[in-house]
Amino acid sequence: MSMYRYLLTVAVLGAALSAQVAPADDSCGCTGSASSGGACSQQGCAPSCGTCCPATCQQNIMVPEYVTETRKCKTIQCVAETRERKITACQCVPETKTINVNYTVMVPENRTRTETYCVQTPVVRTVSRQYQVQVPVYRDVQRTYTVCTPIWTDQAQEYTVMVPHTETRQATRMVTRCVPVSETRTVCVDRGHWEDVCSSGCNSCNSCSATACGSSCGCDTGCGCRMRRCGACCESTCCSPCPTRRWVCNYVQEQVPVTVMKTECASEPYQYQVTVCQPEKRTCTVKVCSYKNETRTCTDRVCDYKCETRTCSYPVTECKVEQRTREVPYTVCVAQCRTRQEQVTEYRQVAVEKTEQYTVMVPHEVEQEVQVQVCRLVPKTVTVPVDSCCNGASCGSCQKSFRSCCRHCGY
Repeated sequence: MSMYRYLLTVAVLGAALSAQVAPADDSCGCTGSASSGGACSQQGCAPSCGTCCPATCQQNIMVPEYVTETRKCKTIQCVAETRERKITACQCVPETKTINVNYTVMVPENRTRTETYCVQTPVVRTVSRQYQVQVPVYRDVQRTYTVCTPIWTDQAQEYTVMVPHTETRQATRMVTRCVPVSETRTVCVDRGHWEDVCSSGCNSCNSCSATACGSSCGCDTGCGCRMRRCGACCESTCCSPCPTRRWVCNYVQEQVPVTVMKTECASEPYQYQVTVCQPEKRTCTVKVCSYKNETRTCTDRVCDYKCETRTCSYPVTECKVEQRTREVPYTVCVAQCRTRQEQVTEYRQVAVEKTEQYTVMVPHEVEQEVQVQVCRLVPKTVTVPVDSCCNGASCGSCQKSFRSCCRHCGY
């Protein structure tokens, strides 16, 4: 944080020192140059005025400049280091020995047994039986029936239809418009001014011990720069270096009228078309059906049923149970005990002391080079305008003495 504040302070100081000095407005109309010995071209300016135009001088300022430097700094780095230590570990030692193992084996054995089983033997025989059937007998029968005969007649009938037509109606609707409105807004304006600043002390008077810079300082003759005067002594002593002008900011808030567009709602009448259906009566001819009863005769065929007894024969199959005998082979597993020798390995825990390597991170202080951005103030020579005016003569533009002209016209 302290480095950040230092860089910020240096940047602000360099920006203030590198500010350009604004040239004054040449209101007197002079075209001469103090360095070239030119004379004032304004009519009414006295010939003895010498020079009344602004001159320039060289001034050294400090400008911030960022450079990259290589600096050495110390850091801590961890280096892997291998070390040894003795530990006690358990080691399994194998021991092999021969033992007798008893095991059981299932040995298959083929055998035969006699089984008795039952068999269903089919026997077919013929059986007779009587049954009754219904035999149909048909006959004709006369019958009378009544039917409705339709009779069609024409008849006039009225009906109503809805006939559409268009009507124009009046209504009111809300309309939104943008209306300009004048308002007052607060803005921030810089109302600063220019002022003269002497960057360093002045020379001492030649004939007295008083300092050349004082409250009664003013323009003097012949030097070509701003003159200082202390009382009645050393009237021709110049101050070194010459004063410069700077802009002093003064931000103020002012009320400014502005025009904004605001929306407002208003009602307005309008016309629209509506389709309306009106009832209308019409006449049409339709056919009307009326019914008339008629008696008719027809012959129907009637079926009567007569019961008859009949005889039929059909085969019947019956099953007879018989016992039979058969020999069935089968296999039986018989258990047998046997003995065999096996090699068995047993492990015994033995304490063993051994050396183990392990790695540790050992911190070391290392000096390394890093790139750092550094802000430095570099001297720079710039050309700035300075003011010089005549002494005792009158300016033809503002009709004031050249001493007052420098302040009135801006020189």
